[in-house]
Amino acid sequence: NQAEGDEICSNQKDVKLEDTSESDIEDFEKKYKETYDLLLREKAEMENLKKRTEKEVENAYKYSVESLLSEIIPIYDSLFLSSKLDKDKVKIDQLVKGNELLLSMFKQIFEKNNIIEINPLDEKFNPDFHQAVSTIEDTSKENDIISEVVQQGYTLNGRVIKPALVIVIKNQ
Repeated sequence: NQAEGDEICSNQKDVKLEDTSESDIEDFEKKYKETYDLLLREKAEMENLKKRTEKEVENAYKYSVESLLSEIIPIYDSLFLSSKLDKDKVKIDQLVKGNELLLSMFKQIFEKNNIIEINPLDEKFNPDFHQAVSTIEDTSKENDIISEVVQQGYTLNGRVIKPALVIVIKNQ
């Protein structure tokens, strides 16, 4: 049966080809060449698009911190200059004011870049945001409450980039 079906299909093709004029064949060949040419151009365009996209992603990754660094560099420059000052001539109140100014500049950068401090004093310990470095006993408070923040943590757009280092209450 399969052989008969193949023969019928073959006969139908033969009949159609016999009924086709030479100009129709030339039209089919022309349309085929146009379609093939279009296919090749579209394929080349897709390859070019892929290469451009890869380059853009690479550049986005490579230079993603450029704007943040341009804000941090002045702070670094200020710290560098202050480290070069004559230590005998620098007054404590000048150092305190300078540190407060630098801290203020960092806070502005954090706010602008959606960096939020994690400072969980007296909150319940959460391993997603906190890293316990030690435990202490304090019967005046319940278990798993943070009694001290050793170092603040930070989130960037809601994602933890550095957990807060904390001391947690563990009563027996």
